[in-house]
Amino acid sequence: MRTALRTSAVTVALAGAMLLPAAGAAFAAPATNPQSASAPASDNSRYEGEPVYIGEGLVAVLRNKAEGPEAWIREVGPQWKPGDDYMVRVVTKLDRTLPHDRAKGLDLELTKAASARPVLVVTAADGSAKSYPLPAGEASTDCRVGPVGQEIGAGMSAELYLSELGPKVLLFEAGDGGRSFAQLDRTHPSLPESAGFVARIVNPSGAKPVFEWKTQGGNDTVGRVAFPAFPKGCKPSYAFTDDKPVTKPTTPAPASTPAPVKPQTAGQTSVVPKGPVAAGAELPVETAADTVDTVDTATMTAGAALIAAFGALAASVVLRRRTTRG
Repeated sequence: MRTALRTSAVTVALAGAMLLPAAGAAFAAPATNPQSASAPASDNSRYEGEPVYIGEGLVAVLRNKAEGPEAWIREVGPQWKPGDDYMVRVVTKLDRTLPHDRAKGLDLELTKAASARPVLVVTAADGSAKSYPLPAGEASTDCRVGPVGQEIGAGMSAELYLSELGPKVLLFEAGDGGRSFAQLDRTHPSLPESAGFVARIVNPSGAKPVFEWKTQGGNDTVGRVAFPAFPKGCKPSYAFTDDKPVTKPTTPAPASTPAPVKPQTAGQTSVVPKGPVAAGAELPVETAADTVDTVDTATMTAGAALIAAFGALAASVVLRRRTTRG
């Protein structure tokens, strides 16, 4: 009976030990329903606004909130109508820093951008213009100047802008639908060498920046034009750091030759010889070889004496043993 009870207790204990980890894991990890977890919905509130169709399959999404007045130009197709989705491909964006651009033959300009009631003006290829007021907002200091057009040759042109963010240049090529193919600003003031021609902003962070270019073919001279001056009362968002002229390094003066040191004749301490040296006797000079020989001889003599002592002691012990035996 006792054996059966012991066997049952052992079985229960083993079963509990096997089930304990699983139960602990079940209590430690809360049950989750995979269907209840869902990805967060995308938030398009930053880009939502008042959409208006401006022609050529384009819609302008007009905004005027904390970011300032904005007109997001999106390509929706010619069949778009109010109420349809407009969150599609962005063609360009107009704001206070870039208030002018062109797209699909339309000239787009955000006028009165610094006022509380800016207006988007769209001019078609035939010269007809339409205005689209933006929602009312807050006025700001108008630091914008431009666009100022400039022909740079080889069928290309440039538009110069100036704002509180600094100078900006848009480059256009004839027959490209009026879209700019490159943009220069303070952070990217020059085209790469692979562009095939020179276009850059000289002194981009200075008070008087200059646009400089040199195109291939025709006249190879370098063209330069100054940006318009900052409007009175405009405070740029950066401190002016005008380029300083490069100064040639000065040649260091040759090192002077130190004056020769004169031997001291006064103030030296004289040593008076004493003993045999004072009497003129010559003392033997002890060389290193003599020192080595002296040390080796003394060492050998001491070793021989030690061996002789041990030999005498051994002989004495043997003599005593023989006397005792006799």
